Amino acid sequence: MSTCHLYLLPLLHEDIAKVGISVDPLARVRAFASRYYECFDLERSLLLAFDSVREARRRETALHRALRAWRAPAPLTVLPRAGGGTEWYRGAWARLCDAAAADAALGHPAWLPAGDWWRARLQAEEARLFEWVDACLRDVPRDALVPPALWSRVVDVLDAWPALGLDVSHALPDAMLARYRLHRAAWQPTL
Repeated sequence: MSTCHLYLLPLLHEDIAKVGISVDPLARVRAFASRYYECFDLERSLLLAFDSVREARRRETALHRALRAWRAPAPLTVLPRAGGGTEWYRGAWARLCDAAAADAALGHPAWLPAGDWWRARLQAEEARLFEWVDACLRDVPRDALVPPALWSRVVDVLDAWPALGLDVSHALPDAMLARYRLHRAAWQPTL
């Protein structure tokens, strides 16, 4: 048996939330948007752990049935290919919070809210991040521009760290760190 999470993901600046399950919520949220940390309010999100996919699916299905009246279309900011188009709810956040608290009271491990869970999960990828970034730069000469499509992909991954209040600099090869610092400096708003 593997642990499966029920996730409740509110969108930033919206009264709409996604309800779903995943054995790896970080991989799942990345499927919705490459800059998921600008799409979802991860600090307010809620996560509950269940002992099995079957148990998590049972709870998810119960929530979907209870929230039918609040069903909403998937937002345009979420990639349609990610699926889950019928698992969005508008105006139901208080009900979702109450349901999560009730599940936590039954003994399910819970992160209410889940900001610390997202940070810990991202940090768990730190060693692989170095290797991935190094591989991305392998064929790019040190002083050459990184091709725009590749750079966009790399920045989308790296920007998650500061978005969640984490320092990514120690996890990057020197060549990428220099490029990334220049990028961040160029995009920081001036006061």
